[in-house]
Amino acid sequence: MPKRYGFISQIALLFFITLLARPASAQDTATHFTLSAQETSREGYFVLALDQAPRAGMIVQQSSRRDFSEINTEFAWFGDFEKMTLTGFSDGDYYFRLKPSAELSSNVVVVSVRHYSSWQAYSLFFTGLVLFIVLVVTIITLHRRRRNDATPKVKHD
Repeated sequence: MPKRYGFISQIALLFFITLLARPASAQDTATHFTLSAQETSREGYFVLALDQAPRAGMIVQQSSRRDFSEINTEFAWFGDFEKMTLTGFSDGDYYFRLKPSAELSSNVVVVSVRHYSSWQAYSLFFTGLVLFIVLVVTIITLHRRRRNDATPKVKHD
């Protein structure tokens, strides 16, 4: 009989440990998710973040209107990552929320995309180009000078 009680207690302990070891998303029964994102983007990309682990089948809706009367795009939340990077946005205001359902809700997040002006982009490009050319010319000049210094000089008498 004592062996049977030991076996039963080990099974009960294993069952208890298994229940405690479940991931947080399996234990969480909350139905409200909080989305967050940066308020402005100068590059046209940004990160949406959740306050907890996502669930399977979550959909993010994107609209150009605060009341979501027109849904522009829907994104499936990928995997169990708590952050999602969205890219390729032109200037404007974009509103995001999780697709509302009976078991799921979230707040609305607005991101304003305002790209750098053209003159800033071109000036940065040409500044980098000038620095690159100076670097290449310096490397070639120093390489030739070192090669000329390394060759033996023969004196003719």
